[in-house]
Amino acid sequence: MATSLAVPIAYITVLVTSLAIFSRVYRRRRAAEKTSFEPWFPAHPARDIYITLLSAEPPVPESMLKSALLVRATADVKRIWRIKEDQSALQGLHQRGLVGDDTMARFAAAEKELEAEIVDVVSEANTFRPGWGSIIFATASEMANAERTRDTVMGIGKAKAQEEKRLQLRAKLLGLPIHQAELSEGPPPQAQVKSSPSPNPTLSTPATPATAGPTKRKGKKK
Repeated sequence: MATSLAVPIAYITVLVTSLAIFSRVYRRRRAAEKTSFEPWFPAHPARDIYITLLSAEPPVPESMLKSALLVRATADVKRIWRIKEDQSALQGLHQRGLVGDDTMARFAAAEKELEAEIVDVVSEANTFRPGWGSIIFATASEMANAERTRDTVMGIGKAKAQEEKRLQLRAKLLGLPIHQAELSEGPPPQAQVKSSPSPNPTLSTPATPATAGPTKRKGKKK
């Protein structure tokens, strides 16, 4: 009788112990996932460089620290742009159920981190000159816009080369002829004809008719 009761009691004990261990491990993993999720932004090298220069020995010149702080503010402006772009997209995706709560938690943490970064930059700017913190991000915005314009201009050649390759591949697949010269030349043939010089080479050389004129007059006098 005692043996028949010991077996189910032992089974129930092992089952309850296993469930308790599983519950504890599962809760720990869930807590670790909530606290150790991947950050929204990568590392902040501009901030790290400024902190390194600020604590350097011997101290670096103040102008170098100001430049490093301005570069840091420029990087923060680019992050502000990305936060605004991602926010509108994430709200729509989250309402449709395409984005989970963990992604929204990552985004909220990135917003708080960026707010703290902006406050830190403003306070650091005011230590160099009172009132600079109120205008440093305006200057950083101009620098960020200039960099974006420069990158766009520099990428025109690359985009053109990619478009030419795409057209060549399309023509090859469809069996259509493609003229590389037409792709490389910018203006149309009509514009080139209007701006081209006269086909007569003697019109562009004023010395030729000047020398030919006197020889004809000498021949008439003889």
